[in-house]
Amino acid sequence: MYTVDGKKSRAQAVAVVGDRIVFVGTNRQAEEHIGPNTKIIDAEKRTVLPGFIDSHVHFTMGYMETSWVKLDQADSLEDIFELILGHVRKHPEYRLIGGFGWKYETAQSTGGLPNRKDIDEVIPDKPVLLLSFDGWMGLANSKFTDIAMRALRVSPSFLGSMESDPGTGEPTGVIHNPFDFMYIGGHVSELIRENEIGGLKEIISQATRLGITSVHEALADLKDLNILRLLRDEGSLNARVYCALYHPRWTTEDELTKFEEAKAGYNDEWVRTGAIKLFIDGVLESHTAALLEGYADRPSFKGELKFTPKEFNEVVERLDRMGFQCFVHACGDRGVRIALDAFENALRENGRKDGRHRIEHIEVISDLDIPRFKQLGVIASMQPEHVESSPGTAYYRVAGEERMRRAFRWRSLMSAGATLAFSSDWSVADLNPLSGIHEAVTRHGEYGKDQTVPLEKAIEAYTINGAYASFEEHIKGSLEVGKLADIVILSEDLFEIPADRIREVEVLMTVLGGREIYRSDMF
Repeated sequence: MYTVDGKKSRAQAVAVVGDRIVFVGTNRQAEEHIGPNTKIIDAEKRTVLPGFIDSHVHFTMGYMETSWVKLDQADSLEDIFELILGHVRKHPEYRLIGGFGWKYETAQSTGGLPNRKDIDEVIPDKPVLLLSFDGWMGLANSKFTDIAMRALRVSPSFLGSMESDPGTGEPTGVIHNPFDFMYIGGHVSELIRENEIGGLKEIISQATRLGITSVHEALADLKDLNILRLLRDEGSLNARVYCALYHPRWTTEDELTKFEEAKAGYNDEWVRTGAIKLFIDGVLESHTAALLEGYADRPSFKGELKFTPKEFNEVVERLDRMGFQCFVHACGDRGVRIALDAFENALRENGRKDGRHRIEHIEVISDLDIPRFKQLGVIASMQPEHVESSPGTAYYRVAGEERMRRAFRWRSLMSAGATLAFSSDWSVADLNPLSGIHEAVTRHGEYGKDQTVPLEKAIEAYTINGAYASFEEHIKGSLEVGKLADIVILSEDLFEIPADRIREVEVLMTVLGGREIYRSDMF
């Protein structure tokens, strides 16, 4: 048993009363806690850990798991069209045909990405929205673009980006930042988020089978908080959820007031908020990440910013003054620097010493900015499974070899004293924490072998560091007396098997608050 406590202790036994841990120590000492009604579970020298904490997921988009078609296995545009046609035949009841997971290199036709008329030829009579694997690009047919344009006319402050034909001004069907449509409200959001509660239940069920007991929902709204509380009240919320509320550029004063009320009203061990999600840039594959130097395939272009640096400083300073933690999406090195500059400005102006602000993703970072994480107390929230480290990918084409050599720098940040919180970014990548741990300690591909982290550090990044990243290290993230009894039992001892076998390890049992919520048939 690896307790992940401050001393990085090993133990033989843990005792639980109610939802709390009351003892951690040897088997002999544990005998004192055995009574006539005690349930004894023998892990048989397998690894026992605190429940995994996934520090960046999109569970409120779980409807994609239950109602949308997966496109990640498609090898061509023709494959994508075949998959969505099969989905329509199988589910004629769905009002919107949704798909997710297509890769940039496989969705291209001879003229680039398909336009709405190409999709109309396949499905003309229902709205279609197909999201890329990273969620940053959408492909839509005419039915969807018509609905979206009506929504934009109703909500002129909405700043989502729909590409237009330069000749006609009509939307092409290619959409940047399509996730914005999920939060615009009205009919378009209702269509996209169909079967939201069922999808959320399904993805949480998957999480329990993978040993995940807590998640940080990285893109939520007030409606999501209400749904999570509903599930908690009915006893079907089998994960603790910390939510970051989405703050697009057009967020109003009234919405900020509601966010502040939510911070006070949602604050228990099951559903909490106190964080705000901000975007400073996009992603490299779509040339929307903000870089210090030009893209390899577009040397004169350095990407985009969602806010000017001055605007971003003002937004972060205000949110910090209101007591919010900021989750800032920043993939490019210029985006990371602007986020760090904003945190430094907030610290200087507000003097708040323990804001625990976070930068999400940090795919590329300058050497000059690595030590600033420790200096400013900023958490590096990263996703090991995001690594792209081989030539021939869309990522390599836009990043270039030199930039690939300084991408996904887990060890550099860790060695400089940054707190690493690991996660999946589901549905962008595999939800399994053991897959993330495997990648963190082995690192596939040709680049970044020097950026692997020790197994103990990878486990910490999925447990105690995740608890720290949500201000909850006093109640979870390690196996210690007084903490919540969130526990996972694995099929093998991670410390005894070769590192390249970690991904094969199974979760045998997940315990949440002292309650067994998953047991494998193998156990």
